[in-house]
Amino acid sequence: MSDDGLKKQDMQFPEPAQMDDAARAAQKRRNMWLGLALLGFVILIALTTFVRLSGSDDNQTNFYYNMNQTGQVEAPTLPPGMSAEQAAPPANLSADPVAPDEAAAEEEIPEQ
Repeated sequence: MSDDGLKKQDMQFPEPAQMDDAARAAQKRRNMWLGLALLGFVILIALTTFVRLSGSDDNQTNFYYNMNQTGQVEAPTLPPGMSAEQAAPPANLSADPVAPDEAAAEEEIPEQ
């Protein structure tokens, strides 16, 4: 930091303003209302988020491929124009995931 021609005693912070009792009471009152307004805003956002998430279709039907987790017996209806082949999971998607070590071990075995 450069001196900019200031003397050592000029580089110190100024003394804070001294407020009288009425100004201090007004400041506390403003801070209280500001805090209450912020708390109300946080509660409003939390309630809005809760209501939107609890009423979403994703929560009720879960994901299309995870039908067994929600206890559904039959698949949900497909959108208009979509065939069953288009909605089927990819062929390389298996129910039992393969650990990366097992897959690498299978690839490294040379054929004889």
